[in-house]
Amino acid sequence: MKKTMVKVKSASFAVAVVVLIFGFSELPLNAQQSTESGKHQVFSANPFGLILELFNAEYERVISGTSTIGFGGSTLKNDHDIYPEPPILGTDEFGFPIYDWANEPDPITETDRYINFDVFWRFYPSGNPLVGWAFGAKLGITSVNDQTHLGYGFDLNRSWLLGPEENFYVGLGFGLKRLIGTTEADDLIPVIPTIRIANVGFIF
Repeated sequence: MKKTMVKVKSASFAVAVVVLIFGFSELPLNAQQSTESGKHQVFSANPFGLILELFNAEYERVISGTSTIGFGGSTLKNDHDIYPEPPILGTDEFGFPIYDWANEPDPITETDRYINFDVFWRFYPSGNPLVGWAFGAKLGITSVNDQTHLGYGFDLNRSWLLGPEENFYVGLGFGLKRLIGTTEADDLIPVIPTIRIANVGFIF
C-alpha cells in the first residue's frame, strides 16, 4: 500500500499556531479561572542547550481551571564524521580486498539538523494549572535535514513553582510523537521521543 507523504510549510504553520494561541490568551480572565498563585502563563527554556546543542523553549497559558494550551519548539544539531574506504590495490590469496591505507581519504563531516514545533494542550488533574502532574496532547511538525512531516503525540509532564513568590518555574516531561507519511526510504523512524530535560523559566 502506497503511503502519502504529508508536506507542510514550516514557517506558515508556526505563524498560524502562534496567532491562534495568542488569540486564546485574550480570553477574559473570568473564563480562564486563575491558578492558586494568581498567575496564568509561563515562558520556559532548556538551560542545558549550550552544553548539549539541544535548545527547547515553550509558552503555556491557562484556559480553564484544569487545562492549558501553548506552543513550543526544539532544535538539535549533530556533527559526525564519515570515513570513506581507502583505494583498493587488489585482492589477497583468499579474495579479500587489499586497501591502500597510505592514501586513506580524509573524513567527511556531515551535520544533521533536527527541528520540532508543536502546539499542545495539557490537563492538570489537581485543578491547579501550570503546577504538578499533567497529561498532554500535541500536534506539530518535525523536520530532519530536508524531510518535514506532520505529527501528533502525547506526553506526561511534571512542574513546580519555586522561590519566595513562587514565580520561578521548573518543568520536566517525556512523550512520544508519531510522524505522518514516513516511508521506508526516509531516514526517520515513524515514532520519535520528545523530552523536556529540565525547562526553567518564569510564571507571570
